[in-house]
Amino acid sequence: MSLVTKGQAATAADILEANNGVGPGFDALRLLLSVWIFTLHAMLVCMGLDRAEEFAGNPLQRLLVSPALPMFFMVSGYLVTGSAIRTKSITTFLLFRVLRIAPALIVEVTLSAWILGPWLTEKSLSEYFSDPLFLNYFRNIVGSLHLYLPGLFAQNPIPGVVNLNLWTLRPEFFCYIFMSFMIVSTAAFSRRYFTLVGLLALCSTAAYAIRGGQLYNFLAVADWKMLILAFVVGCLAFHWNDRIVISGRGAVIAVLVAFIALALPSLVIPGLLALTYIVIYIGTRRLSLPGFLRNGDYSYGIYLFGFPIQQTLVYFLPSEYRHGVIVLLLGLPLTLAFAMFSWNFVEKPTLKLKNRFKPAR
Repeated sequence: MSLVTKGQAATAADILEANNGVGPGFDALRLLLSVWIFTLHAMLVCMGLDRAEEFAGNPLQRLLVSPALPMFFMVSGYLVTGSAIRTKSITTFLLFRVLRIAPALIVEVTLSAWILGPWLTEKSLSEYFSDPLFLNYFRNIVGSLHLYLPGLFAQNPIPGVVNLNLWTLRPEFFCYIFMSFMIVSTAAFSRRYFTLVGLLALCSTAAYAIRGGQLYNFLAVADWKMLILAFVVGCLAFHWNDRIVISGRGAVIAVLVAFIALALPSLVIPGLLALTYIVIYIGTRRLSLPGFLRNGDYSYGIYLFGFPIQQTLVYFLPSEYRHGVIVLLLGLPLTLAFAMFSWNFVEKPTLKLKNRFKPAR
């Protein structure tokens, strides 16, 4: 059965409805985004921040780096809005978020602090465990960013940092707080009211950017304001699903607009809208993955475990072999193995608890 009447283009809502409310390409898209970020970090951990800052002056850097994290948050906003509308309960919504985020995060933080740290620290074990950095590292579980463990990776090109990816947890928590307020106020269930909130956020951001406000850091990485805005735009897109026509021509136009906007910070709003269309276009395509990648959602595990594994590889590699390609080739299979373990033995069993709280369709 065709999605729409002959001669009409399918909308995102049409495609979701034809797939039982699920975007067929979103799992593959998240996996591709996590590998994209892993690849960028493979280069970063080898060159260090000083060399990376020099590289950031290249316009290609912005195109390679800037879209990755905002697109991740757009996907999150789009999918989380659907979850919020289905549950219609702030308690259930927050419980679902905790079940998705916390288990793998607790495992990663614990493994880093109790296994990786004692194994590689330059300090004695008594000094390691008595250092305040050890206990402070566990505060990452509640969104309080702590990047260092005692005596770890001191000689790496990015010295001391255990897991740089944890910095995005705080803006992600803020996104969930935002959605919680929208649920409590019932604005989450109204296209009109949610659109008013979204337009206010977009206009405020445009004014901030035009007046010279910085939405990216010196490495062309989006800061927390940009990530939260990307989440809100993803939420808006879900509310306008029935008006978003999916077409190859639209995707090409969106790519061109995104390229232009990424080169001109004042065009941040057109750039975000274009990236959102790209995200939805890919998410509504039926993408084919290798068989061993089809039975799990490994994107979160790759993102969460990737940086500590890359730092560990750099720690052991002789200086002449510290190259991004080598870290990528060695680190990606190892990280995927950790992600698969995390999904099958931590994340998936925990997510089964959601069935006890799911409302009727």
